[in-house]
Amino acid sequence: MKLLIKYRHKIVSFGLLPTIITLIGLHFFPATAMLGIGLAISLIGLAYDFFQLKSLNFFLLQGTAGIGTCFLLRLFTGYEYIPPRSITPTLEFMLLIFAFIYLTAPETYHSLLKKFRLDSSISYRLEARVIVILSGLHLLSLFLLQNVISIHTNYVHYTLVFYAPALIYIICLIINMTGIRMAASTYAPPCCVIRIAPICNGKIYLIPYAKADSGKRVWDVPLIFPFEKCPYKSERFAAEKVKASLQKQPGKCSFISPRLILKYRIDRLTPYPIQLFILPIDKEEKSIAPEGRYFTFAELIESPENFSEILLAEKEHLQISANLWKEFNFR
Repeated sequence: MKLLIKYRHKIVSFGLLPTIITLIGLHFFPATAMLGIGLAISLIGLAYDFFQLKSLNFFLLQGTAGIGTCFLLRLFTGYEYIPPRSITPTLEFMLLIFAFIYLTAPETYHSLLKKFRLDSSISYRLEARVIVILSGLHLLSLFLLQNVISIHTNYVHYTLVFYAPALIYIICLIINMTGIRMAASTYAPPCCVIRIAPICNGKIYLIPYAKADSGKRVWDVPLIFPFEKCPYKSERFAAEKVKASLQKQPGKCSFISPRLILKYRIDRLTPYPIQLFILPIDKEEKSIAPEGRYFTFAELIESPENFSEILLAEKEHLQISANLWKEFNFR
């Protein structure tokens, strides 16, 4: 359970839960009321996903559209467009259409994410394929049995109309959860690495590290963190880490929130993308870490062997940012 909570933002099929609840609830409650409840659950989940997680789960969007359409048709037209005992296949067919559109025209969905600056790193293709294949086979079987073969037993009807749709979406959820568990048990790489470099008076604050291969001491930025969430949340994450780190140090240290200055990736140095932040400090006397000290950029140029390769790759960007901050004192 802890694993599922940790990777809940990657378990994309959780967006199918409102649909599963609705499909099961249609067995026990009046269709219109259950559709309204399912729509309310979907809207709440969609709002939380959008405003809190800065994401847009495709299956939440799919369920909201499908359930909402069925609810409005049943509410305002009665049985005119959705005959009795056909609400479940109708809902399944609408969800199938949305999954098919996602597979054939994913740029529509991704353009919506880009417009609102939402997380676009999650793929729904595997689960969408499962829905298209299983729902397509199920609806085809239902059509053949009802209209061609003409089998009308209660057992066949309830199995195909009520049990099968919910089972299809439960299978999608199980597939996704199993895949996440298998991936997390072997290797869970971060989305990126956040590096935060404190600067003051055109200097940079560094601390010593021991090289893993040789044990030699090299200097690098004091704040380095793996980051696994949406890239748009990295600035808030960096500010929280800085606050937590400075609270451990004696005395008070005034600082401005970390500022993102560079996103890059160097395959020979690190397999992950790097987001580089600067952390402006008001006075050099303020301590960031007890074992560190300030360096001028001239020292980095004169003795590059004493500094990490990643820091040397960032040197020019850091020097420009530090000099600009010293000269103009941006706020």
